[in-house]
Amino acid sequence: MTDSVMRVARIIVIEALYESETSGHSAPEAFERRLSAAIESDPRMTGREGPVEFGRAAIRGIEDCHSAIDAYIADAAPRYPIATLAVVDRNILRLAIWELLTEESAAAAVVNEAVEMARRYGGESSPRFVNGVLRTISQRIERERATPGEAEPQTHPPSHEE
Repeated sequence: MTDSVMRVARIIVIEALYESETSGHSAPEAFERRLSAAIESDPRMTGREGPVEFGRAAIRGIEDCHSAIDAYIADAAPRYPIATLAVVDRNILRLAIWELLTEESAAAAVVNEAVEMARRYGGESSPRFVNGVLRTISQRIERERATPGEAEPQTHPPSHEE
């Protein structure tokens, strides 16, 4: 089964964040380089502005809100300091939290996509960990949205296509 173009975009975002964190390369540059390679190898990515803009917005948003996103993780998983999390798990969580904060997607869909990424790229306990952390965070974000003034500032990236 082939991945949807949106999943490919998410994978590229996670790979770029991982590369940036482990090598010191710029995440936007790593994203663009990996995106070019994906476009060359997967003709479905050609001319698909939605997934491309989604990926670019995610990289920018995660970099801009890095501290706030990590604070959500720290609050939801206090027994697991951010620095001790597996790099791939940390970046799957960052992307999903950014989506929960900025996208119009249903929380369940975001969580399920993140769990699938954790299943594919993380360790044996990654899917369960990612699911638990994101369920807690998605409930918190719902509460914050219901209580104006307490919510994190939201930015709305360009809409994307499947």
